[in-house]
Amino acid sequence: MQPDPGVRERRNGRAALAGLVKNGKRINFTTVARAAGVSTDFLYRHPGLCALVERHRAKGGGPGAAVPEPTASSPTSSAVRALTARLAQEKTAHQEEVEKLRKALEVAQGENLLLRRRLARFGTD
Repeated sequence: MQPDPGVRERRNGRAALAGLVKNGKRINFTTVARAAGVSTDFLYRHPGLCALVERHRAKGGGPGAAVPEPTASSPTSSAVRALTARLAQEKTAHQEEVEKLRKALEVAQGENLLLRRRLARFGTD
């Protein structure tokens, strides 16, 4: 009888994660995958491993952790604030445009349905 495929890889993933945590290394899918000798896709496809990596990443300040705000004395902070404000404005504008397009699509689909029903009536006569 052949062993379940991926058992060794899952074991390697858990061991790699434990080693990274023990050594205080940054935890994310890429570092765990490299240490375990598996792909990041493998980690994402296995819910147990995926949950472990996400849990440790959240604890350890991985890429998902909050980015600290720049200090007011930083020379780039005004540029960052300006770009952040501009990005927020563009995001709002895009969200409004998407909502407008969704409503237009709903109207068009309703008109399409009415026309199809009319066409079906003419086809059965």
